[in-house]
Amino acid sequence: MSEKIFRDTRIQIGILKSRGVIIKNKKWAKQTIRTINYYNLVNGYKEPFLQTGTTYEKYISGTTLEEIHALYEFDRKLRIITIEYILEVEKQAKSLIAYSFSKAHGHKNYLKLENFDTQGIQKYSQVCDLLSNLYRKINSNIDKDLSISHYVNGKNYIPLWVLVNSISMGDISKFYSNMLQKEREDVARRMKWGLRENQLASCLFFLSTFRNRCAHDERMYSYLSYAYLCNNNYFHYFHINTNNTNNYFAVMIAFKMVLSKTRYNEYIKQIEDLFDELSKDLSTIPIRKIRNIMGIPNNWRRLKTLN
Repeated sequence: MSEKIFRDTRIQIGILKSRGVIIKNKKWAKQTIRTINYYNLVNGYKEPFLQTGTTYEKYISGTTLEEIHALYEFDRKLRIITIEYILEVEKQAKSLIAYSFSKAHGHKNYLKLENFDTQGIQKYSQVCDLLSNLYRKINSNIDKDLSISHYVNGKNYIPLWVLVNSISMGDISKFYSNMLQKEREDVARRMKWGLRENQLASCLFFLSTFRNRCAHDERMYSYLSYAYLCNNNYFHYFHINTNNTNNYFAVMIAFKMVLSKTRYNEYIKQIEDLFDELSKDLSTIPIRKIRNIMGIPNNWRRLKTLN
């Protein structure tokens, strides 16, 4: 592989033009590339606009830099919308987990092995790993988090409802997965009526991977998570097999499973508006091409009306 060398903005624009990208406004193009970074903008969002079957990189005839930028902006706004609802789910889950566990075992007994599901070697190992990680998180946050240092120095313990604010969504999903089944069911029931505990566990872990994408400002629309959302009736309705449950449409389904009807409708309205906005900015490719990359079927709006 040849070494990548530095190229100034003028040369970068020349490369784009030589590959078929129309530059309508050179001044705007320079400012945009310098502001966003050529790699983040072009390499991140060029794929839908490239011709297929060519031996070298060539763009579909008529492709403009404005279209590539429009997809970049779509993805940026998609991350903002997505993180808003993920944080809402995370906050509610942490609150309910702390409540249900503390109600059953007391506010400071979350570091005791016997208060978790340890049936079988695998579960026992998972709980041991969980508790070790919690000890590390407490230790690393003693001097950073005032609420934790307050309890450690003043009372010699940290209530679970305080600790949950200092651990990640991935951590809380693991905590939930290792709780006793009765308590997991209690949390799921309080989260949303009809939600099963295994579904909530899957949603929390799956959404935590997309939360990380949002937090690191990484490309979202085409991301395929290493985690897969659990099989459910929504996937069945849209005839989606288990190999395709790790894309953005799976995020939409996860929100359908855990959000209230009102909040979910608000989320879907924002997604609809986002697609409408992008559609107006695209002339070279149809909006359905972007939806296909996201794993979203043509009849996706039916998801809103399903129970």
